[in-house]
Amino acid sequence: MLMIYTCKIELDEINPKIWREFQFHPDVTFHQLHEMIQFIMGWDNYHLYEFHVNGRAIGLPDPTFSYMENREVLDARRETVQKHVTKENTVFSYTYDFGDDWRHTVTVVRIDSSTVIDPVPVCLGGARSCPPEDVGGAWAYQHMLEALSTPNHPERAEFTEWLGQEYDAERFSCDEVNVILKKHKNKLIPKSLIQQPELKKPVKLTKSALNKHLKQMSRDELVELVKACYGASKDIEKFLAVKILGDEAVENLFHEYRKKIENEFFPERGHAKLRLQEAKKAISEFERLTGNVKYSLELKLIYVESGVSFTLTYGDIDERFYYSMESMYSDVIKTVNEDETAGLFDQYEDRIRAIVSNTMGIGWGFHHNLHDLYVQLRWI
Repeated sequence: MLMIYTCKIELDEINPKIWREFQFHPDVTFHQLHEMIQFIMGWDNYHLYEFHVNGRAIGLPDPTFSYMENREVLDARRETVQKHVTKENTVFSYTYDFGDDWRHTVTVVRIDSSTVIDPVPVCLGGARSCPPEDVGGAWAYQHMLEALSTPNHPERAEFTEWLGQEYDAERFSCDEVNVILKKHKNKLIPKSLIQQPELKKPVKLTKSALNKHLKQMSRDELVELVKACYGASKDIEKFLAVKILGDEAVENLFHEYRKKIENEFFPERGHAKLRLQEAKKAISEFERLTGNVKYSLELKLIYVESGVSFTLTYGDIDERFYYSMESMYSDVIKTVNEDETAGLFDQYEDRIRAIVSNTMGIGWGFHHNLHDLYVQLRWI
């Protein structure tokens, strides 16, 4: 006999209501419930989230900055729903994307027992389409709908281009959602109920085995292999572009990743996300794909410069923000010092020094810490 929870979730501050009703096994973790909600609502799972249940915050705590938290955040990957939610009519909240701040209200409508063997979650009903990601929040979403529905609205063309496709705010298909839930069922049911396949010894392709195999292949076979690799993933596509097209591809990638970094601080539309991990990920990806020291240094400088501009524009942020800027600035100093020709120093010293000058008056010891790093440059 399985326990089944029937819940209704509504997106707050939106009228007419965007809602879904769904059933699931309560022994799932809150992280699984998060993924379930993403599929059911129609979000793209781009951002962080947090549940608030009976006064407890449940999300994905970052141990790196746990000393800065003045509250306890329980790990959603370990906390099960039935541990915290045990009664019908319990109401709790789910917030997705701390930038756009999409707040949802979840209500436990009914708790039943079932003889159904398959514990896959099921969507029972709902209304209206989910807002587009990164539209800017509830107010911005309503503004977008108004612009799209007004033929002569000055922003109609801009929103249409930004969406990239026709957006139907009233569209919702329960059947389509259930197909998706079925497809991802192993992510959405309790681990104890997943049928484990028979374990086999993992097969790993070693470098020596790869080298031996490549030597045995004909030229045509090698060409087909490279072409297949090209279509296998975006990273491989970019890597091959760098290897084949050289500097032109590197420069194109530089502009692509520069935009990713700058958009975290000053996006073209909506509020700044300040997803520092995403910006740093862009830098590390560029380094890994290109190995270009100069452009990698440029991206690191852009990261710190954007952070400084952001805090000068909007005021003091927090210690974690400044620590991230200092860490990246330290990487800049290290890279410049490792260049025996002093070429990087000659090219970037003005910008490196300007970062320190521009931070005078910013709190958290930010200016002082950057100055201590700056004086470590070999050639000053």
